[in-house]
Amino acid sequence: MPVRRFKRSLITALMLCLASPSGLADITYSDLPDLGAASREGMSPTQERELGEGAIREIRRSGVLVDDPEVNDYIRRIGGKLADATGETGQPFHFYVLLDKSVNAFAMPGGFVVVHSGLLAATQSESELASVMAHEVAHVTQHHLARMVDSQRMTPWMLLGALGLAIIASKAGNSGAGVAAVVGSQGYAIQRQLDFTYAFEQEADRIGMQTLQKSGFDPAAMPLFFQRLQKENRLVEGGAPEFLRTHPVTYKRIADAEARLKGGSYKQYPDSTDYRFVREKLRVLQMGKKEAVTFYRTTVEQKRYASLAMQLYGYALAQWRDGQYDGAWKTLGDARSAYGKPDAALDYLAGQIRLSQQKYALATTIFQEAAVQFPSSRGLLYGEIDALVGAERYDDALARIHSAQELYTSDANLYQRESRVYAAMGQVQRQHKAQAEYYARILEYGPAIEQLQLAQRQPGGDFYLQSEIDARLQELMVLDGRKDKRGEPSKLDASAPRL
Repeated sequence: MPVRRFKRSLITALMLCLASPSGLADITYSDLPDLGAASREGMSPTQERELGEGAIREIRRSGVLVDDPEVNDYIRRIGGKLADATGETGQPFHFYVLLDKSVNAFAMPGGFVVVHSGLLAATQSESELASVMAHEVAHVTQHHLARMVDSQRMTPWMLLGALGLAIIASKAGNSGAGVAAVVGSQGYAIQRQLDFTYAFEQEADRIGMQTLQKSGFDPAAMPLFFQRLQKENRLVEGGAPEFLRTHPVTYKRIADAEARLKGGSYKQYPDSTDYRFVREKLRVLQMGKKEAVTFYRTTVEQKRYASLAMQLYGYALAQWRDGQYDGAWKTLGDARSAYGKPDAALDYLAGQIRLSQQKYALATTIFQEAAVQFPSSRGLLYGEIDALVGAERYDDALARIHSAQELYTSDANLYQRESRVYAAMGQVQRQHKAQAEYYARILEYGPAIEQLQLAQRQPGGDFYLQSEIDARLQELMVLDGRKDKRGEPSKLDASAPRL
C-alpha cells in the first residue's frame, strides 16, 4: 500500500477511535493497514516526509501546538543551529513546541521535531535544551524510524498508532482510556522493540553529542540532564509503564555520555536572553489564567525566585492573559526596571497590552520603535501589522505584509494576516487566495484547495489574478495527490479518504 494511502488510513482509524471512547481499547493489529512492500523495502525520503507531514497535521489540528511567535522563533533558531551542525544539507528540519507539562520530546520522519513545553520549562540551561534537541535531530539524520520499518515490518506503525491514541486521548481528558489502549493491545509489540530502541537511543546520544559540540553548546549538559531525568524517573517508577517512556534513561547512557567528554576542552556556553524569556513564558502558558496570576503574585511577594526580572515578566504576562491590563502594564514597568536593559520580549508584551486596550496608535509606536532595535523579531512584526489593522490603516498593513513576505516566504502567519486585511477591505477574491496560501504553508492542502475554488467563483477580478489562482490550484492539486504532474486525475489516490 502506498504510504500516502496508508497515512490517511491510519489517521482515519485514529480519528474513528477518538470519536468513540470504547474504540480506544478495542483497536487491534487488524485495524491497521498492511504496509506491504514499504515494510520490506524501507521508506524513501518522500515517504518519510509524507508520513511526518501527516502526523504534524494531526497534532496541529488537536490544538496543542504552541502558536506564539516568540516561542516558535526561538525553537526554530536553536533547531536550525543544530541542524546546520549536522552537515546534512539535504535534510530539511521543522521544529515545534507542544503545550504539555510532561518532560519529553520526539522526532518524526521527514525532519519534524517536537519539544514539549514542560521539557523546555524544566531545563536549567540552554545547553540542556539543545542536548535533547540534538538527540532528536540525530534520530532524524540516522533515519531510525525508517530503519525500524525495514527491520520490524509492522511493529513501528503499531507503536506509532498506539502512542498517538494515548497522547490525543489524554489531551481529551481520557488518559486512562489512552493508556489502556496501549497496554491492552500494543504492550507485547512494544516490549519486543525495547532492545532495538535502546540501541537507537545510544546512537542518538553519540551523534547528538557530536552535533552539540559542533554547534558550540556545552556538551556536559547532556549527562547532567540525563542524571536529573534519572532521578525523576525513580520517583515515578511505580506508576508509569516502562514501555511508555519513549526515552528511557539508564546509568549506562549517563556513563557513556560522560565518557565522551573525557579529553575534551571545557567551553562554557552562556544562556541567551531569549532562552530565559521563552522559558518563563512557557511556564505561564502551562498554567490556567487565574492560577498563573496567583502563583506569580505569591512568589513575588514572598521573594521566592531565581531572577526578579523574570518573575516580574511572568507576572505581567499572567496578568495580561487574565485581562488585567492596567496591572500588567504596571508590573511590566517593574520588570523593565529590574532587568535594566531593552529586550524584544518586554517590548512585545508592552505592545500586546496596548493592543488589548485598543490603544492602536500607542501599540504601533511601540512595535515600530522596538523593531528598529530588534529587526529580526517576528513577534514585533506581527504586532505592528495587527496594530495597523486595528487602526484601520489597511494600506500600511498590506505594505508591511508584502515587504515581509519577500523575506519570509514560508511564513503562514503573514498570509493569514493578509487574508484578514483583504476581508476588512472587502476584496473577497484576494482574501480567499491569501487564506489558501496560509493553509498550504501549514500543509492543509484540502482547505487550501477549497479556498482557491471559492476565489475562482468570485465575480470580477482581473485576468492576471485569476490566472495566478488557476495555476496555484493546479499546483496544490498535485501536492494533495488529486492530480499528477501532467494535470490528470491521480489514479493512486482516487479512492483514498479525504481529511
